[in-house]
Formats: sequence, C-alpha cells, structure tokens
Amino acid sequence: MDDLLHKLSAHRRRIRTARVADAAIRWAFYASVAACLALMVSKFAGVSLPGAAAAGALAAVPAAMALREWSRAFSIRDCAIHLDRLLALDERLSTAVETSGEIALVLRADAEGALARTPLPPRRIPREARLLAGSLALLAVLFSIPSPGRSGATGDPAFEAVTAAEAAKLESLANVEVQFQEAAEALKAGRTEEALALLENLRRKFAEELLKGSGGAGAQSMLDQATSSAAAISAELARLGRSVHAPPPAVAQAKLVRQQAVEQGTAASADASAAALSRAAFSESAPWNPRYDAVIRKYFGREP
Repeated sequence: MDDLLHKLSAHRRRIRTARVADAAIRWAFYASVAACLALMVSKFAGVSLPGAAAAGALAAVPAAMALREWSRAFSIRDCAIHLDRLLALDERLSTAVETSGEIALVLRADAEGALARTPLPPRRIPREARLLAGSLALLAVLFSIPSPGRSGATGDPAFEAVTAAEAAKLESLANVEVQFQEAAEALKAGRTEEALALLENLRRKFAEELLKGSGGAGAQSMLDQATSSAAAISAELARLGRSVHAPPPAVAQAKLVRQQAVEQGTAASADASAAALSRAAFSESAPWNPRYDAVIRKYFGREP
C-alpha cells in the first residue's frame, strides 16, 4: 500500500470513530431526556419503574445507535470524497484513488502533497454533548426525589408488617367474596389506594345487605373485617404522613342512597297526584262531556 492509501486508511479510522462517538453522545442525550420525562410521570402517577430495566434501556439506546453507525459502509473512496469536500481539495484525493496506470502515480503524489499541506479543521463536538451533563444531573435529582404518593411507605418495616397481616386476614375470606382476594393482592403489590377502594366497596355492599336484612351474621362479620382492615391501613398511612381522602362510611352511604330513593318516589307520586288533580279540574271546567276527554287527548296527542 502506498503512502496515500495508508494516510487515507488512518483518516478513515479516525472519521468512523468520531462518527460513532457523536452518535452515542447524541442518542445518550435523547435517551436521558426520555428517561427524565418517564421518571417525572412515574413519580407523580405513583407508578414504580424497575431500576435495572430503566438503566439497561438508557444504556442500550446509545450503544445500539453507535453500533448502527459503525456498521455503515465507509470505504477508502468514501473517505477520499469526504476529505475532498471538507478540505476543498477539488476532488484530488478521489481522482487519485480511482485512477490507475502510469498517470496514477503523478496524481497520487499531487494528492498526497495537497493532503499534507492542508491542515485538518478541529473536531466539532455535537451540541447534545453540552446538554448531556445537565440532563444526567436532572435525571439523578429526579431519581432521588421520593414519589409524592408514596413518601415514607416504601421500606417501612411496621407498615409492611401491618399490610402483610391484613392481607393474610383478607385472603382467609377469599372463598366467600372474590374482592377480598383482590384487595389482598393489591396490598401485597404495594397498591394501597386500590386496596382501600376495594375495601370501601365491600363495606358499602355488606352495609346495604344488613340494611335490607338479607345478609345475616356472615355479612356482619365480613363488614367488620373490611372495616378493621381499612382502619388499620389508614392509620399506618396517617402515621407515615400520607393523607387518604376516604369516601363516606359505608353505612351512612347506604342510608343516604335509600333516603334519596324514598324522596324520589315521594316526589314522583306527588307529581302524579298533581297531574291527576289538574286533569280533573280541567275536565270539570271543559265545555264538553267528560266522557270525551279520551277522544280529545287522542286527537291532540297530549293532556287537555
């Protein structure tokens, strides 16, 4: 290999390495921005992200894009064309590489001299490299901030002991009511709010059965268990500084629903009575015989 091809091979390795590094830095910045957004959403939504999987995805994206850039074809001829455009050598390098025969020696000597006389411009670092440090610092800060909905609950031994005990109690009633099993699984998975919502639904259901007189002693015992479990979990959350906006108690809710139903039925009967009285008053003042009221209503399609 002559001196020109040797120098072009060295430039080719340098250019490919720089391109691979630029691609890795650029996509590392994009991946860090996406990770910041995902972490913000997970913090405020109360959804836990697996740390190992997130870190692996963060490292896999720039590695994959760097491998993609390295696998692109970049021959000696491509390197000569790139240097001709970069150094404004008027296609000397590419012509010398492509030409064969006796004139090729002259062209290569001229191209080699032009390449030696022309200084290479300084390497430009991509813009994303300047922002990568800031995005990584922001990612570290977001990772250190605890989730608003889960402050102090994760890793607390007393809280975990209470949830485990209540989950075991709820699982013992799973053969009676399926929602007890769902609440126990939610407690084991750390979804405390979901478990409280399920317990509140159970309390409302059994309270309505007791008000109707159809539940019996079994409904009372299950109502007591749902109430005690919800109270124990809410007390632990209050101890850890987490406020839970609980719905109205189950018994009061059931009484309120029944009272509203009674009031609606009373209002409907009152409206029907008022309509009947208005029809009777109109029939008495009408200038025709009352037996023709049905004909008048059918003709006009409405009450007279």
